[in-house]
Amino acid sequence: MAKAAPAHREQLALELLLTGKSATATVAHMAAHCGCSRRQAQRYVSAAYRFLKADIDACAIDRPAQVAKLIHVLEATCEQALMSKQFNAVVASCRELRELLGLAAD
Repeated sequence: MAKAAPAHREQLALELLLTGKSATATVAHMAAHCGCSRRQAQRYVSAAYRFLKADIDACAIDRPAQVAKLIHVLEATCEQALMSKQFNAVVASCRELRELLGLAAD
């Protein structure tokens, strides 16, 4: 039973990410609802991201097209958040966009 818990938690992390939750929100949810530490929740989320990456790599997805789509979604999210004065969402969208584009300072 103990060995099933990590697999179940990794699956839950994957499902949360696929529904659009951010990594931070997924970690917080996992820590609050699965009875694990934030650090352990981060490990589950990392495993889910590795699975997603392997799945994308196996499908030969057009990376430039996907990046362009993500940029558009993040920019649209930022615009909608600004209009509704959801400044935390603006910051989160900008951070994700910065990370995606590699604009973070070293």
